[in-house]
Amino acid sequence: MTVHATAAEAQAVLADAARAALNDAAFAAALKESDFSLQLALTGPQVALRIDKDEVAEGAQAATVRLEGETDALHAVLLGQLPLPRAIVEHGLAVKGKVTAVRQLGALLPVLGREYHRRLTAASA
Repeated sequence: MTVHATAAEAQAVLADAARAALNDAAFAAALKESDFSLQLALTGPQVALRIDKDEVAEGAQAATVRLEGETDALHAVLLGQLPLPRAIVEHGLAVKGKVTAVRQLGALLPVLGREYHRRLTAASA
């Protein structure tokens, strides 16, 4: 069973969480200082987003790091239910990019996860 009923719902929740994360000073600074961008290329349901220092853009666009895999796997990672390394090994989540850029996910995913959790909580209230 998937967490999000439709691709539109998954895309909207993740995009809204990413936009909120851009308002976090540390998150925004980390993106800006290293010219970092993140592409989400997810399936089941399908999500295509690009997050950079300026915006969250919908659709497939090149980025310094690309996360590919099932939407449910990223959902579990963002909620802290599944460590990223385990999601990669056991759930097929793929992280593509230069090692130095991939390492930045450790600082960015918790902020994105916090905002994602807030949106899920608000939607279920």
